[in-house]
Amino acid sequence: MKCVITIISILLFINCFGQTCNDELIVSKFNRIEKNPSVISFTNKKKINNSGGHLQGIQLVQGDTSNYAILSGSSDSYSYYSVVKLGTENEIISVNKLMYKPFKHAGGFQIFQNYLAVGIEDNSKKDKSKVCIYDISDPENPSLKPVATIERDGKPMRSTAGCVGITKYKNQALIAVGDWDTKHIDFYSCNFKKIEKDCFEKIASIDTEKLSKEDWIDNNWFSYQNINLITFNNDLYFIGLGQNNTQENIADLFSLKEDSSNNFHFKKLATKTFYCEKESNFKAGAGIVLSETGEMKIISCGYNIGDYTQLNCFANQILPAHSHNDYEHERPLFNALESNFKSIEADVFSVGDSLFVAHNFEDIKSGRTLRKLYLEPLRNQISKNNGSVYANGEEVVLFIDIKDDGLRTYKLLHNILLEYKNEVSVFENGIKKEKAILVVVSGNRTLEYMQAQTIRYAGFDGRMEDLDSNISTNLMPVLSDNWAKYFKWNGIGEMPIDEKQKLHELATKAKDNGYILRFWNTPNRTSMQRNKVWTVLNDADIGLIGADNLKELQQFFTSQN
Repeated sequence: MKCVITIISILLFINCFGQTCNDELIVSKFNRIEKNPSVISFTNKKKINNSGGHLQGIQLVQGDTSNYAILSGSSDSYSYYSVVKLGTENEIISVNKLMYKPFKHAGGFQIFQNYLAVGIEDNSKKDKSKVCIYDISDPENPSLKPVATIERDGKPMRSTAGCVGITKYKNQALIAVGDWDTKHIDFYSCNFKKIEKDCFEKIASIDTEKLSKEDWIDNNWFSYQNINLITFNNDLYFIGLGQNNTQENIADLFSLKEDSSNNFHFKKLATKTFYCEKESNFKAGAGIVLSETGEMKIISCGYNIGDYTQLNCFANQILPAHSHNDYEHERPLFNALESNFKSIEADVFSVGDSLFVAHNFEDIKSGRTLRKLYLEPLRNQISKNNGSVYANGEEVVLFIDIKDDGLRTYKLLHNILLEYKNEVSVFENGIKKEKAILVVVSGNRTLEYMQAQTIRYAGFDGRMEDLDSNISTNLMPVLSDNWAKYFKWNGIGEMPIDEKQKLHELATKAKDNGYILRFWNTPNRTSMQRNKVWTVLNDADIGLIGADNLKELQQFFTSQN
């Protein structure tokens, strides 16, 4: 009997620990969203009725070759959503009228996979609404016929659908609907595979004024303009976006725990204030953008679409992390980007007029060229993300480690990068013109040749002996060196005080001189060693911390946050 009780206790502990761990992870990811936005502008030549209504919600959709912003809106005659194609030219490509008066208010909404769920209501009588699910798999040719509809009618305000969230939870399509001022949240569910069979059933209703606020970080529940549902590692979360009582733009993160009666219990885990620019604000519209790894950013809009309109994008903080031998990962480049790494490394050999990516010459494989694995995908990413890799205006670093003849291969690299001069930072007569990618040449380098160039598309990777050289950061932006040359500590036990002081001195001097500092060959045999070394590097504010295991380093930064 004692054994049975012990096993049950262990299982309960594991379950609770897993939930707590997920809560901590999602909070850290939420907290990593930048408070200040980058601004995305777009043009419009389509006719939109801005009378008697305004924009209500916004989401981002990633297509095969382009990204899109979808904006819902209301007017005095019809409800609608608009599609903005994002790229080198951001412009509205369609205004899609959903329903006419009295259903002239399309509220806050959410997109999950290829489904857009939005509430369309009679916001005059406030006594009826329709929650409609649309197939948005082709944003350039959107369908205006709902694949499913949830009819709501009854008491005024209680039957509205001002904001809607959607996700997949336990193989079910789960929809949350907020009524007027989000006084109540209603939950609807159906088998995810049967969404288009129109079989949603209401499974729970929450009166937000009666919520137990025990263990909340604060007691505030606001009138949210938009609500988003998130499933993270099989646990369910709810994010409310809007303004608080002092008109600050806020996002609130809640966990949702389901009991045996299918009731959901809210627990407020985190709240954050955001500083919008231009006409954007969360009372008009805001939405969460979630990557496959659970990284978040927020997109927000203003009240109306004009000839020239600006959005705000609050991106996830880019990690000061370096993907060592990136090409050896299952998905070169993309595994690092999904982990929010700032820096990526590719080893190259020159063969004919191509640069092949491999660690050893005998490992070269057909098709695995620098163009195909890195330069073309990065160009596509930049085109989709409004001119930068992460859509936040921040430059990323691409290390090119030359493994064969330095001068011959660098000349070939220069000619190849010339084709990508709109994407890579350019150094002309010692002056840097920053673009989306900083290319840094490592390995077999040719300093004298690079110094003599009047136009370059790459920087030089220096060594620690160059720290006091006064070489311009426009020639040598990075210093990289072998950890074992400077430190004996192997990540076991505590780092000796004198070595820790030396590390901090090197890091401070590099930063003061404008260089990005990076060490390779850091102790990494065990996870404990890696985490101890990463901790001292992070504490010293090293420019880039390298890893072979990308998820492990990402989780390290998450825990530090």
